[in-house]
Amino acid sequence: MTERPDPNDTTKCPLCGAPNDCAIAAGRDAESCWCMTATMSQSALAAIPADAQGKVCICARCASRTPADI
Repeated sequence: MTERPDPNDTTKCPLCGAPNDCAIAAGRDAESCWCMTATMSQSALAAIPADAQGKVCICARCASRTPADI
């Protein structure tokens, strides 16, 4: 069984555990984050565990996932 990523690690994607490259987690301005210009897959956002929602950003790869990929 694959271990679920830590929902409190703001530098890792809560879906896959890869670095999420979040500007805020790195101490930079939110406006400089990759997600400000990205299109997020609604299925990927819906797959974020409840304990990580609103706390941890997903990575760019997961943000573009389709329902079949989740």
